[in-house]
Amino acid sequence: MNAIMRSVYSEGGVLIHDVPMLVCPTCHKSHLAPELELDFIMLAHHAETDGVKIASLQEAIGSDKIDRVLSAYPEDERHRTGRRVLPEQIDSLLDMINMAKSLGDETWHTELLAQLKQFTNWSNVRSR
Repeated sequence: MNAIMRSVYSEGGVLIHDVPMLVCPTCHKSHLAPELELDFIMLAHHAETDGVKIASLQEAIGSDKIDRVLSAYPEDERHRTGRRVLPEQIDSLLDMINMAKSLGDETWHTELLAQLKQFTNWSNVRSR
């Protein structure tokens, strides 16, 4: 999981900025960093009770706590570099293509080749 900062709506409709979210680089599912879940819930509750529509988690709990959470998780290089695909992903995909071919699994081989083509298309979009 990689940590990134996002703005998130609470269940009560409060937009809360500066929320560290953990994102899976493979499936892109995300969830709130567990260390800050109680802080987020408390801020959302107080904001909803007071009728506030926009709040900042960083202002509420301080940047030190957020920085500690962010430092506990690796940064996703794709966010820093603007790439959609990392060289390591292509290397892994090529290894799996070779494995599928050596196993004679044509269906898997075809699926992996399609994924490689998609990676290539993403790379070409960025370089234009």
